Amino acid sequence: MINAMQQVVVAGRQRDSRAIMQALQTAGVLHIVPVDSSSKGMGTTFQTGPLGGAAADERRESERLLARTESSLSQIGVQRGTTRAALLPEDHWPELVEQVATPAAELEDREAALRADLDARRAYGDVAAALARLASGLDERPRFAVLPLTTEKPEELQAIDAALRSELKDRYAMSSASVRDGLNAVVIAVLTPDRDRARAALSKARLGELRLPGRFEAMSLNAVVSEFGRIGKSADAELADVRAQKKRLAEAHGPALLSVRDALADRVAIDDARAATARGKYGFVLQGYVPADRVPGMQAALAPFGSGVMTELSAADEHHAAGAIPVQLKNNDYTRNFEFLLNISDPPRYGTFDPSWVVAFFFPIFFGFIVADIGFGSLFLIAACYMIGKSKSGQSLPIGLLGLTLDPATLYQVGYVLRTMSLWSILFGVLTGEFFGNILEKLHVFYVDPTLIKNFWGVTLAGGEHETGIIPILLPRVLPEFSTTLLLICIALGVVFVLWSWGLRLQLSLKHKHGHHAWEALGMLGGLVGLILLAYVSKAGREFGALGNFGNPLVIIMLVGFAVFILGVIMSRAFLMVIEILSNGGNIISFTRLFAVGVSAAILANLATGVGWSLGGVLPVIGPILGILVGLIVHTFLFALTILGHVMQPIRLMWVEYLNPTGFYQENGIRYNPFARVSLKK
Repeated sequence: MINAMQQVVVAGRQRDSRAIMQALQTAGVLHIVPVDSSSKGMGTTFQTGPLGGAAADERRESERLLARTESSLSQIGVQRGTTRAALLPEDHWPELVEQVATPAAELEDREAALRADLDARRAYGDVAAALARLASGLDERPRFAVLPLTTEKPEELQAIDAALRSELKDRYAMSSASVRDGLNAVVIAVLTPDRDRARAALSKARLGELRLPGRFEAMSLNAVVSEFGRIGKSADAELADVRAQKKRLAEAHGPALLSVRDALADRVAIDDARAATARGKYGFVLQGYVPADRVPGMQAALAPFGSGVMTELSAADEHHAAGAIPVQLKNNDYTRNFEFLLNISDPPRYGTFDPSWVVAFFFPIFFGFIVADIGFGSLFLIAACYMIGKSKSGQSLPIGLLGLTLDPATLYQVGYVLRTMSLWSILFGVLTGEFFGNILEKLHVFYVDPTLIKNFWGVTLAGGEHETGIIPILLPRVLPEFSTTLLLICIALGVVFVLWSWGLRLQLSLKHKHGHHAWEALGMLGGLVGLILLAYVSKAGREFGALGNFGNPLVIIMLVGFAVFILGVIMSRAFLMVIEILSNGGNIISFTRLFAVGVSAAILANLATGVGWSLGGVLPVIGPILGILVGLIVHTFLFALTILGHVMQPIRLMWVEYLNPTGFYQENGIRYNPFARVSLKK
């Protein structure tokens, strides 16, 4: 649900503004909105917008020190989760920051240089050694110029030789040697005055001389090889020493520096908040919103200022200013873990409705209905328990395939949702009798009882091979005789959800006195009821003559529904509703995805099991082992192909078929972002 908001105006003395803002920041409940300088009563005595004068200078200094602190913390590798030390007096902050920043920057530069040396040795070590052997020190003589390069194709050597001969005749020498497969080192020696002509010849051959990186470019080849040798012997030890020095700095000063960093960040945030106030010579005015259940916390924070601060509270106007009111969702623990599924968009507009509980309740049920397999559900459950355990130990989970990393909080939510989905999958798997397809049915653990199905569903089965076992199957979804029943169940869900969504649109439109949308929603409800009864009475078009039986009350309701639809089109002047009603009828049919995706996956799972089972019966010893291996491979392949649909189809029904008609995406709100200390936002 959407938490009720109170609009707040705070007024106080200018000399207390920083202290008051600090108290509000510690309370961490007020969502601040800028004061409009054109507001009634502001006149020209109040200033709005960015701070000026001495306050602006203080802010710039705080930002400079904060940036230097952040840089130092990053350079010495202090983790954000490190326990903070007691905050030092403010006049010690610059000294502490400089005490860490100077050696941290030097160590960072030294580490970067060592890494660059190691990278250069790794990339060019063997090439430089081959070039040095070929040059034989000729590049150290001022009379000669040596052009080193590498080639990958034999024809490139021929092109170089032809270009040099054309340009220099016989005034050059060229030698080459293989470095490794597909790569050759080449040295061209010319007289120093001919260097530019040799380079021009290489350019004509579409090749260029090799340029070593950084400081190695100015060295002779023998010196490069010697330096690479020294790097190989000592750079790793030097790098380890640099890291050890960084670690000592982090251990010695990290906790204190983090405390200073948080305090500086809080100070900059206070200056940002002050820029959103209206400021006069003697006073200031601040406005914002606070959740109704957190008003006492704000009042307690301002209580020490006594009469030096005044607050005015009023209920947020959800009818006229709903778009400017921040939205905070207030749900139970179960629903809160599903909220991230709706974070693809902004939160709902204040005064509308929060669909989080609908998604939290129905999405895992729909997923379980599609998967409906004890084996696959158990795999999901194992993965969910692993995620939850990892999150509780404070660890993140990198997902290389998607290129992202789930932090512990997000990982817990994903694991929680997956655990719920897996439990529903297992429950529906018991009802369908599926365990990695029909393995347990072949083992006569589950069986199909035609009498039970007839009594429970009214469906007559033709009989089959698995009619003996321990546990009867209540949802034999892969049997052709049962498919119509499942389709009707899914269509019934579609009817409920689509009518429910338009009913919500009607209720919200009436609440906010949006007549145009109210008539549109009422007309659509009437038209959908008419369409549904049209299909039901005519038995999906097989008996159109039944539509003329006016003694049937359903026919009368159908006609009334169509009349309401026509009235809604006229009153709302939304004539495209004639086309849109067909789209909404399609939304109802879309719920048959639950049947189609689930049954197709079950048939594929049965196919995988059948392949392995048949192999197991062919050979006496190796057959069962081979059957299990083949079955696992086929199951894994088919599962990888279908898992995306298992997740996306049910969530699509929530996002599109259900939420679109409610106007959820057309009327977005502002996310509640309270003014709070950095440490409180962790």
